[in-house]
Amino acid sequence: MNGSYIQDLIRVVAEIRRRGGESDGESFLSEKHILRTDFIPIEPAGDRPITAIDGSNATVYSTPFFNLIACRGAMPAYENQERHSLKLTSWRIFRIGEGQDEDYAELYSEYFGRIPDASLEKGNTLAAEAAFRDTIEYGLAAIAARTSEPGTLLLLDGALYAEHPSHTAILAEIQQTCRERGLLLAAVTKNAGATWDGVHPIVPSAMRAAGELGIRPPWYLKVEEGYVACLHPRAKRAFLVTVPDDYSEQEVAAVFSALASYAGDGRVVGYPYPLMDAHRQAVIRSDQVQRIRHDIIAGCSTQSINSVGYEEILGDYHDELNRY
Repeated sequence: MNGSYIQDLIRVVAEIRRRGGESDGESFLSEKHILRTDFIPIEPAGDRPITAIDGSNATVYSTPFFNLIACRGAMPAYENQERHSLKLTSWRIFRIGEGQDEDYAELYSEYFGRIPDASLEKGNTLAAEAAFRDTIEYGLAAIAARTSEPGTLLLLDGALYAEHPSHTAILAEIQQTCRERGLLLAAVTKNAGATWDGVHPIVPSAMRAAGELGIRPPWYLKVEEGYVACLHPRAKRAFLVTVPDDYSEQEVAAVFSALASYAGDGRVVGYPYPLMDAHRQAVIRSDQVQRIRHDIIAGCSTQSINSVGYEEILGDYHDELNRY
C-alpha cells in the first residue's frame, strides 16, 4: 500500500482512539459531580400511546445550477405495543441552490400557513437539505400535536432544538400545543456529539460509569444537554434524550417510562421501536431514487425535451465514465 495512505489510516485510527478510547467512568463521575443516586431507575409502563416522527432526504441529481433532493416523512402511531396507524407523506422534490428559497417558502407555507421568517443560507448544501427535511418533520409533529389523544407521547428524531431559525417559533408552538392538550414531548438522538471534557462523548461515558457503579438498566441520568438513558436491561447502548425545559420530575419519569416500554424489540434492543419504524418507513432507498429519476425523464418527454436537452441540464458525465 502507498505510504501516505497508511499514514492517513493511522491518523484516522488515532483520532477514533482519542475520542472513544478507554475514558474511565470514574473521571466522568468526578468531573461532572455525578452520584450513584443521580442514575434514576425506570419503571416501564406499556399503557401510554406513542406517535413517532422521522424524515429522510436523498440526492436525486447534482447539476452545476442546483441539486435536486427528494424528501419524505413518516408518522406511525402505537398503542398497547402495536401500530394502529401510519401516515406517510408523498415524495417531495426540491432544488438546493438556485430556486431553493422559492421551494422552501412553498413547503413551509403548505405546512404552517405562512412564509418562513428566515431564508436558507446560500452555499450550505447540508444545512439547506436538513431544513427541508426538518420542515416536513415539524409539519407532521404539528399535526400530531393537534390531533393525538391526550396522554400520548409525541416522539421526534434528533433533539428539541431548531437547527434553522425559521423553525424556532414552530417548535415553540408544537411544545405549547402539546402542553395545552396534555401530550408529552421528547426527542431521541441516534448519535450525539456532546462531550463531557471536550473530547470524550458523554453518552458512552455515562454508560460506562453506570456499569462501574453496578447500576443495571433501565435508567436515565440528567446532564447539561438533556438526559442520557439506557432503556432496556439487555441494551448495549444508551441515547441522548431531550424534553421541554419546563418538565417536572413526574413528566420526565413518564417520558422514560413510555420509552422503556417500547425498547424491547430484538432487532434494536434499547431503542424505541416506534422511532425505528418511522425511520424504516421514511428512508428513501436507491431504487426509489432511480424511480424518481425515471419520473423526471418521463415528465421531460411530455414537454418535448429530448434526451439531449435533458443531458444538458441533468446529465452527469461521471455516470458515462463509470460505465467503462
